[in-house]
Order: sequence, then structure tokens, then C-alpha cells
Amino acid sequence: MKGNLSKSLVLLFIGGLFGAGLVASLNAAQEHRSATGYAFWSKADGNLKFAYLIGYSDAEQIYSLALDKGAKPLCADAGKAWIEDFDRKIPMPDNNSVKQTSEGIDEFYKDWKNQGVHLYFVQNIVRLQIAGRPQAEIEEAIRKAREAASNK
Repeated sequence: MKGNLSKSLVLLFIGGLFGAGLVASLNAAQEHRSATGYAFWSKADGNLKFAYLIGYSDAEQIYSLALDKGAKPLCADAGKAWIEDFDRKIPMPDNNSVKQTSEGIDEFYKDWKNQGVHLYFVQNIVRLQIAGRPQAEIEEAIRKAREAASNK
């Protein structure tokens, strides 16, 4: 009987260690996020940048369509106003190309103060520039993006 108790305690201890290791490895895997800022952009070649921007644009168009056709008709006035404000803050200019966006991102990241800014914010800033928004609005977007990057 004493042998069975010792064996059970050893197995329980080993199982506990195994479980703790599994939980720790899962938490570490969840905390790892792929680089989607300067680290990613500076190492990507032209094809990868193109693929990223096309994929992001496709996903964004589906999201926009879902908001405009699915959610907006069901919203009260406050919800519709929020969607319109969202569309205004993140323009999708008709006159921009993937090449133009890519070059704008390259240019933005040349400034070392911008290298901590997440790619999502950089794309929006470049779109504001392409859409011809006032410089004050662009500078405010840059300030907010840098602030968000410093609060990581």
C-alpha cells in the first residue's frame, strides 16, 4: 500500500510538472505575435510588401462592405454616425495604388522616430497623405501613432 501511495504521488508530481510546462508553453505561444511594423516592413521584399498590402486591402474592403450593407442599415443614428466617422478617419482613396502606398510606408519608416509605429497606423497615415488631407490632421495622426507605439 505504501508503494502504491509513493508511486501515485510521483506520478501526480510528474503530471503536475508536465501540465505546468504545457500551460507555460501555451501562454508563451499566445504572447508571440509576428512583427507587423518596421521589423517586418524593413526585411520584406517588394513581392511580400505587395502581397501584404493586397491582402490587407481585400480584408478591409470586405469589412467595409459588411459595415455598410450589413450593420449600417440596422443601426440607429448614433451608430450610423460612428460608421461614417470611422470611414472619414480611415480613407480609402480611389486614386492610390499599391506601389504608392508601399513607397509612402517606406518613406514614413525612414524617420527613426516612426520605426516603433505599427504598420496599421502607418497605412492610415499614408492614406491621409494620398487623400490630400490637411497637414495638421496628418501630424495629429502621426503624434497619436507614436504615442500608441510608446505605450506598448
